[in-house]
Amino acid sequence: MASISTHAGNRTIYVVGPDRRRRPIRLGKCSLKQAQTVRGYVEDLARAATTGSAFSDKTASWLASIGDDLRDKLARAGLIARQDATTIGELIDKYFARRKGSIKPATKVRMEQARRFLVEHLGEAKRLRDVTRGDAEDFRNWLLNTKKLAEATTRRTCGYASAWFNYAVKHDLVRANPFDAVPRAVTPTQKLTYISEEDAQAVSEALPNAEWRLLFALARWGGVRVPSEIRDLTWADIDWARKRLTIKSPKTEHHLGHESRQLPMFPEIAGPLEEVFHAAPEGSVYVLPFVRERTGAALRKPMEKAIKAAGVKPWPRLFHNLRSSRQTDLESRFASHIVCAWLGNSEQIARRHYLQVRDDDFTAALEVVRNPVRAMATDADKARHGTPSDTPQNAITGQKTLSADMTSVYQVGDTGLEPVTSSV
Repeated sequence: MASISTHAGNRTIYVVGPDRRRRPIRLGKCSLKQAQTVRGYVEDLARAATTGSAFSDKTASWLASIGDDLRDKLARAGLIARQDATTIGELIDKYFARRKGSIKPATKVRMEQARRFLVEHLGEAKRLRDVTRGDAEDFRNWLLNTKKLAEATTRRTCGYASAWFNYAVKHDLVRANPFDAVPRAVTPTQKLTYISEEDAQAVSEALPNAEWRLLFALARWGGVRVPSEIRDLTWADIDWARKRLTIKSPKTEHHLGHESRQLPMFPEIAGPLEEVFHAAPEGSVYVLPFVRERTGAALRKPMEKAIKAAGVKPWPRLFHNLRSSRQTDLESRFASHIVCAWLGNSEQIARRHYLQVRDDDFTAALEVVRNPVRAMATDADKARHGTPSDTPQNAITGQKTLSADMTSVYQVGDTGLEPVTSSV
């Protein structure tokens, strides 16, 4: 049993811990009723600590709601485990050590930058338990206003900090993640830009050589991620007979069955690919070896120069919007699950981060108003085949043909749409 002592209005609970020693838990000034409530929880904790059993759910809820000062007093009395005194620097080092080998090199560079920012602002020796939600909000504002980081970079940096604190929560180093309420990395949809076929062709022609044209073609007409997926593309991944490419995906390889995917050799890719193949030295392994020696930033500069030379208006998020444009084009011609299988993402991710509304979509909407019968036929065909009726049967050659079944949708005889009825 625990007892309550009062001295000059200050309440103290005396309790016998699992080591059979009687220790005080000083509550300070509070009412007798409040002290009696705390005593009930203290007795439950003492019983659990002494017998090795679990304390009640009600006590667990109360324990989660109290402050660090009272938790420290309960720990000193031997009723609960002491809170971890891990610092921010120690936490991040532990996180890197546990995930060694699973963090991609480019991601590690960004994480290390985030670590420098967090340590610079909060201090490497600051204890995790002392970091508040206010500290997290101040860190975000400091990145924006003092470090002058872009919104996207700030969100990504706070996202890493949140991941580290989630790791701490899972390992019972802290009770809550102070970065939960801070905006984290998302794709700003206002930066999605559609690059038309005409603009893309103009940029391609302004690039310095065949290798750069192939790089651009794979990004715009293959929807391949740059540089991660192009970096490891080998000639062994090219199936000339079936006109397919095997794309290895470092981004999704940790998901079972998503280590790689197959992509059709679209006509816009086939031409530059053949040109590079015939010019490649004997025994070459990688399709674009120069990409392996460059960072994403180093690849952007020549692209931006070509965009300017082509007289095309520069667009944000250069490679992401090339991939987005291709996904948008293909989704208008093929069923979504097919396109996502080719480009290596999910329908949910495609809708959230890639798909756009093009000027051609407005034109098509007006066509539907002018020719509703044709629109009905297109919808019916797409339901049966997964592609609209004006989609080429052969997506590689681009030849437009209509099957007998598709043609029958358009044929309306002299009797109209209704079936012929016999007169009696």
